[in-house]
Amino acid sequence: MTQHTTRRDVLKWTGAGAVALAASGVPHPALAKPPLFKIYLMIFNNVQSRMIWTDLIGKQLVRLGIDVVPSFQPPSVVIARRANPEGKTHVEGGFDMYSERIYYSGLVPLPETLFHSKFIPPNGQNYYHIHDPVIDAAIEKYSRAVDPAVRKEALTAFMKRWYETEPLHMVYYPEDVIITNPKLTGMNETTYNPVFFPRPENWTIEGATGDVVATFASWQPPSQLIPMYSSGYNESNIFGPVYNALLEYDSWEKKNLVPALAESIEHSPDGKVWTIKLRQGVTWHSGEPFTAEDVIFTWDTVIDKNYASLYQHPLATVMGSKDAYKITGPNEITVTLPQPNVLFHDFLLPVIAMMPKHAYQGLKPEELRGHTISTWLGTFPVKTSDGKVFEAKGGVGTGPWIPQGFDPSRKAYKYVKNKNYWKKTPGNVTTFYVVNIQGADAVLSAVKGGTIDAHDPMYDVGTLLDTIDPSWGKVNRFDSFKWMQTCLNLNHPVFGTGVETPLGKKDPSRAAEAATYVRKAMSHAIPREQIIKNIVGGVGKPGTVPIPYTSADYDHELLKPIPYDLELAKQYMEKAGYEY
Repeated sequence: MTQHTTRRDVLKWTGAGAVALAASGVPHPALAKPPLFKIYLMIFNNVQSRMIWTDLIGKQLVRLGIDVVPSFQPPSVVIARRANPEGKTHVEGGFDMYSERIYYSGLVPLPETLFHSKFIPPNGQNYYHIHDPVIDAAIEKYSRAVDPAVRKEALTAFMKRWYETEPLHMVYYPEDVIITNPKLTGMNETTYNPVFFPRPENWTIEGATGDVVATFASWQPPSQLIPMYSSGYNESNIFGPVYNALLEYDSWEKKNLVPALAESIEHSPDGKVWTIKLRQGVTWHSGEPFTAEDVIFTWDTVIDKNYASLYQHPLATVMGSKDAYKITGPNEITVTLPQPNVLFHDFLLPVIAMMPKHAYQGLKPEELRGHTISTWLGTFPVKTSDGKVFEAKGGVGTGPWIPQGFDPSRKAYKYVKNKNYWKKTPGNVTTFYVVNIQGADAVLSAVKGGTIDAHDPMYDVGTLLDTIDPSWGKVNRFDSFKWMQTCLNLNHPVFGTGVETPLGKKDPSRAAEAATYVRKAMSHAIPREQIIKNIVGGVGKPGTVPIPYTSADYDHELLKPIPYDLELAKQYMEKAGYEY
């Protein structure tokens, strides 16, 4: 690729556009001789630019002599294949390679939940089966450290090891671009818990009076709407405004953790004993008071394996057991951790949404996903301690917005503003909708037509900025704090374990070394700079390690860009024993 390459050229080379590449008729580059090995590359079919750059990477790997078989799949297929606990390869029902947009569930690095070997599915999100003792040791030291200097040293060790071995390939660090109604203000208050979701209680639509209505677009329809089961945009967009956690981020711009349902938090010098004072005067949407019993109920439910919460393993890892926490006062909870862990303050407290004991108690695990609190269909009678009945039309939270159910005719989730919210909010919006719109062109047409006021970042509109007219659309650019990566199954016999590489076969003691050479070769075949420039409209930085580029923890001195260099890539392949 040259510096004069255009985005149109890339579209032609990859055979990708608005439709699946397989339909384009563009052949893969011919292999000069039998391939060195074969991999199956799955590509999410829901974001155009990711389809393009993922397929482009596959075609670059072909130039190394690798037989790459791409397929475009809906997210449900990729997610199901990657979650197998045995780490099966693609032909066994698992995966070899795919790409994704990923992030930590917090604004400090939390690599334990994604990359530690003990977080293999079904208990964790290490879908890649990374089993690196050096990475594990660095993560453990980082997570358990109380001293900031020790924590920084450990995180540097993590970054260094990752940079040397590249278990997965960081492609680029994206920037979130959102187009809004020019009359809407307050988007700077958009937050992250654990991903982006709207805060319409802070939105003001200039000149609007009376019942002010705002509408937000979310790409993918949700599969369920109970927070303990999800951390994805398509679901947090909808349930986020309904619930609160103990801590929250004050704004996306400042990124400070501040009290929410927890009024204050104190801890012992050794980081093990935490005292949480709960905010008084908070009520659930039903009118029932929020108490310490609700916190205990939430944690008990999440830590119970029968409920299969996404956060079960992190909570159990940090707490050890239910014995770690107890009510020690009318509005006080004391937590005694078996060992200090950064996940407690920066993950569990701001991410796990509190659930109402009086409303959800008694619901069996098998009932939840089809229940009104998850589907927002129908109503659900909630009895309160004063003998009244609240008819819930969705989830019951303490948040600023009360669900009014799902309207099938509008394909929209409806909310009304919570007049009894515990915090004063500045916006003038009183009725809020979330609609599902698929496709960047469709969502921009909706903004232009005035049928929506904002959208989530998944529409990837960065490449379409030259089509936005200020008369109908305001461009908002946010630090995404995420990264795009190509994901490798590290149980794969070539680039995972290395046992099927020529070097690994010749000397089994060097199989892991050979696998690292192959991964380094694959990394040097990724044209990161051109992907950013020509496919994503320049909104990003080249990827190196799984630490957000703008994070204070990112080591800019250590982490130099990884060059696109096919000759160097072939040299790494030769180190693994392959011949050209």
